[in-house]
Amino acid sequence: MEQSPSIAIIGGGPSGLLFARLLELNGISDYVVFERDQSSEQPGRWQQGGTLDLHGPSGQLALKRAELFEKFSHDFARWDASSVRIVNPAGATVALLGENRNAPEIDRLQLRQLLLDSIPAHKILWGHAVKSIERKEESDSERKDNGCIVHFVNGESASGFRLLVGADGAWSKVRSLLTAAKPVYSGKMFIEGYLSHDNQSYTAAREMAGAGNMMAMGHHKKIAVQQVADGTYRVYFGLCVPESFYDHRDSSGEVSASCESSKSETLRRLLLSSNDFYASWAPGLRRFIENSEGPFRAWPLYRMEPEAVSWERNIAPAVTLLGDAAHVSTPFVGEGVNCSMNDAVVLADYLVAHLGKGAILANVEEAALETVLASYEEDMFVRGRDLIRRSMEIEERIFADDAVTLLLELFNGGIEKSGYVNPAQQN
Repeated sequence: MEQSPSIAIIGGGPSGLLFARLLELNGISDYVVFERDQSSEQPGRWQQGGTLDLHGPSGQLALKRAELFEKFSHDFARWDASSVRIVNPAGATVALLGENRNAPEIDRLQLRQLLLDSIPAHKILWGHAVKSIERKEESDSERKDNGCIVHFVNGESASGFRLLVGADGAWSKVRSLLTAAKPVYSGKMFIEGYLSHDNQSYTAAREMAGAGNMMAMGHHKKIAVQQVADGTYRVYFGLCVPESFYDHRDSSGEVSASCESSKSETLRRLLLSSNDFYASWAPGLRRFIENSEGPFRAWPLYRMEPEAVSWERNIAPAVTLLGDAAHVSTPFVGEGVNCSMNDAVVLADYLVAHLGKGAILANVEEAALETVLASYEEDMFVRGRDLIRRSMEIEERIFADDAVTLLLELFNGGIEKSGYVNPAQQN
């Protein structure tokens, strides 16, 4: 790049793209987004995982601020998909939650495309996975950039930025500039498969999950079924297992169809035959394992330690983090993307409030920019730690031996708000 923009956003996920959109709307166009994917036509990881529920005070508010809520509401939002059927290992329904909840669902890939379409295409540089970031430590009162040099896997490098924003997820390369803290394995893993329309278990999934979700829990395990936008279902087997329990790659670290297929079938037999897993669960639940289509993919669940969501502003001036890069959590309260998008709103708000619309960051003094980042991070640290702690609490209940009882105890004080219905009390 001959002349670098003033703002570098590392990562084209929801928080990074939303932040870029908010900059555009506020007349701050001197930015670039570096994204590791080769193009929007190769979504890869964005097709893995279930759908996202957007909450009113955070995810929905963020889309309103980005002037994208009407399109989301009209084209993508599934307002009838918030219900969760809670089932025990014997296959009995014990509760229906969230039927009236204001938390419409959207597929991950759809949310990403909605945001991609909202910013100029030339502002995103594809195929720019970050290899490393170095920072020149020498003091130079005349220097107009923050001293960061970003090295990419493709051999290119970029520098000259006034502000570096890491929105690069759980394994953020930008984070290392601010803290040595890294995500830790939670001890939990999801194994993911799917049910197509002609799958033998599709009708059962539709009856149990409908347009929303089914969660069967107990004995330190979980089975979840969730509908996605095309009407098919994602199936997850939640396990308390070592980090190395399952890997769909071969011994060289490569992915091949034959290796994935062989490993998937071996895992399927283990899950069905072992009392450590689902051998004793109800036949109707076991059939989701029997009929789930693969290849199975492992989703080890990582999180930051709550206390690690913190750093001093003087460590790396003009560098900050958004979303999972700052406070990755396990997904058990369904607020990860909501919190991440809220980060983008808060950071953009502070930039505009302190520097003004149309601000040219190349002309902004470092002290003024540091005031912005300190204000943003004071807010973000509190929300990020709270998200992690609440997720840990739900995780502990979901993977307990008597998970259903413990989870419903948690909802007991807010039954009306959550939309809880006790089937025993229905006519």
